[in-house]
Amino acid sequence: MEQEYINDYHLQIAMTEYRDLFKGGEAVTPNNEILGTVTQVYDNTGHVTLPPGVKELEALTGNIAGRTMETVSGDGEQVYAVVKNPKENAEDVEEVTVLFRGSTAPMHAFTDFGDVWNDWAENDLVIGTRILKQSIPSDRDKSTEQLKASARALKDIMEKYPNAKINIYGHSLGSMDAQYAMAALEAAQIERIQQAYIYNGPDVYRILSPEQRKIVDQIKGRIYNYADPKDKISMVGRDPAKGSVGSVGMVYYVDSEQEGFVNQHMTYGYRLDKDGKIKILSNTSTVAYNSFLIKMESFKRLKKSLSSDGFTSDERIFLDSEQAKLTASGICHIVTEELDVLKKIYNDGVQDASEVLVSCSNVPWGFILSPYETEVAYSDGGVTYETTVGVIQKRFTPVLDTAKQLEKDFTDLEKQIKNGIQKKLDEDKELANEFKQWESMI
Repeated sequence: MEQEYINDYHLQIAMTEYRDLFKGGEAVTPNNEILGTVTQVYDNTGHVTLPPGVKELEALTGNIAGRTMETVSGDGEQVYAVVKNPKENAEDVEEVTVLFRGSTAPMHAFTDFGDVWNDWAENDLVIGTRILKQSIPSDRDKSTEQLKASARALKDIMEKYPNAKINIYGHSLGSMDAQYAMAALEAAQIERIQQAYIYNGPDVYRILSPEQRKIVDQIKGRIYNYADPKDKISMVGRDPAKGSVGSVGMVYYVDSEQEGFVNQHMTYGYRLDKDGKIKILSNTSTVAYNSFLIKMESFKRLKKSLSSDGFTSDERIFLDSEQAKLTASGICHIVTEELDVLKKIYNDGVQDASEVLVSCSNVPWGFILSPYETEVAYSDGGVTYETTVGVIQKRFTPVLDTAKQLEKDFTDLEKQIKNGIQKKLDEDKELANEFKQWESMI
């Protein structure tokens, strides 16, 4: 039975990149939804000419006995622009979907050797090595020619459709191409990116220049960067403990089932939760923080919209109060989830220690002792309630108490801010109506 991608709307769109796409043809998702018509194709695949007598397999493995291969052209990027109505004037197009295709599978080396060589030898291996060697953010751009070519393709699409919002999708190498392409935009251009959904690709953040990192950070809340911890490729350049910090966009670590290497990378391990969304590993680094980023991103867009004609006094009151409310709420949620993590660590530790203590009454095979005598022997050796469960309780209780107090303090602060705002609105009905109008825009 052929593997199928989970029926997640955005994942289905992203995986459309691997279908047979050509200019003027329909872009159809794996679950047969029509996205629109392909209007631009950037298929700059390298075409490799092999010397006489050299077999493709020999070339692929490098066993060419001193003979040379000639790369005629191409950096290997494959980028597609899709619009709903191809007959519409480019200036009138309001939305464009841009698909960045991932690596061509090595199994296609005999039919698409140039593409395989470009993707794997000249890009994937090079970028992967650079990311792994770059333990801290780089002071300069360390991309490859394919990433740069992908950036040029995105800029060209945006120039062709000057008034359109751009939606970006990519998987694997396509994810890396998309990440870099966004980072290489100008400050004004990046604001036209409506959303980006990228899957199982290494994170290129640390090999971007400082200027590029600032650019892509402008829309951090609009970039949904999915990674499967069971997929070695998508974990290159990532630290789960940091979550979305030091990464392109918001990082969501997928709670997946174990698959083979290839299928794991191709997202076949992805599963849906009870709400029909991609199942995410729940921790403070990816859930609470990302939620805060999304809300702040919406806030920033509203603030920019209101600033066009300068701020009125009421608008300033709203923006200040909304920012205070969002910040307090965000910190409160992060602290609460951190407390939940600490509680789980504590409970798991107590349970493990309790099981060790209970096992002290088990008589080892070959010993002529009663359970009580065995327990006494362990106790004489220093294994007691105080040295197992008690130690964990003693060390963790102050930490938990501190975390609980922080949670209370921030919860109280959040309540005070909300109550203060509500009191002001109760006194000014006109302002209250304006608040409702602005809140609906977030």
